[in-house]
Amino acid sequence: VAAFSMSACAHHINTDSSELDAARTAIAEAKAAGAENCAPKLQAQAVASLYWAAHELTEVGYHPEENSELIARAEAKAKEARSQAKINCAPKPKPVAKPKVVEIIKLSGVNFANNSAELTPASISILDTAVATLKRRSDIIVEIAAHTSSRGAAAYNLSLSNKRAASVKDYLISHGVSANRLSSKGYGETQPIAVENNLADEAINRRVELRVMN
Repeated sequence: VAAFSMSACAHHINTDSSELDAARTAIAEAKAAGAENCAPKLQAQAVASLYWAAHELTEVGYHPEENSELIARAEAKAKEARSQAKINCAPKPKPVAKPKVVEIIKLSGVNFANNSAELTPASISILDTAVATLKRRSDIIVEIAAHTSSRGAAAYNLSLSNKRAASVKDYLISHGVSANRLSSKGYGETQPIAVENNLADEAINRRVELRVMN
């Protein structure tokens, strides 16, 4: 109520006193930071405290200690309004567009030892073919994506798939594919391509793919 009363008669109150310099400056800085639009409640409280303090300076029976509290409140609220305005007025970050998969190269037959990221001997010839493809198509950027079945704990499957994707990446790099063209990521059991009713379905979901990203 007092704040609204002060706002109503603000044009009758002189706020030029040197005692109010710090509070006036803080309010001006908050205004410049956009507080009137982005932190209006705090800015209004600061202004109301300033005018109340200015009013008290003219009153009979003036109490310096009480007025110093009003002045300090005005300054504090203005500083709070300025800080809040910087947050509220800050432009919203633009969402970063995720790279789109433009092609998937399936590496059918790339397998690993049970509960391991160790490539099986039968996987080598398939990866050697992938090496040749990547060298021939030297302009493409590739994510190596590894997937598991839903057998076992989800967290374990995610960790295992990350290790398996990294294992394939290491193989490709060791055979001459530039590291800056490759990234690896495990998806665990989150992207199945078959409903798992039996072991054959699980085997379908356990897979490695090269995802062309450009």
